[in-house]
Amino acid sequence: AKTDFNKKPYVGPNPYLGAASFEPQRFAVSGRGERRIEFRNLPQSCVIRIFTINGELVQTLYHEGSITQGFIAWDLRSKDNLEVAPGLYIYHLESKDLGSFGGKFAIIK
Repeated sequence: AKTDFNKKPYVGPNPYLGAASFEPQRFAVSGRGERRIEFRNLPQSCVIRIFTINGELVQTLYHEGSITQGFIAWDLRSKDNLEVAPGLYIYHLESKDLGSFGGKFAIIK
């Protein structure tokens, strides 16, 4: 399994600058549409935990997809369904088969 997983996971866009090109646009409605970033190159089954720079848990994402769909979107909301603040965030990816991986990303609004 480790040889199949030769690309490292990453977050896109990084940094998030208030919008991403892949976010859906709202049709015939005023206001801001959905905000999201994507975690890509994920193993088939994993858990992603997102933390503030102070180590507070912001959100936990569960990915149970196929190898061909190795990504999961996050709507930039905390586990309490509040919009997250701009800043630096740390993520920790954990997979039973492949171990763990960590990284960071920034949100700029």
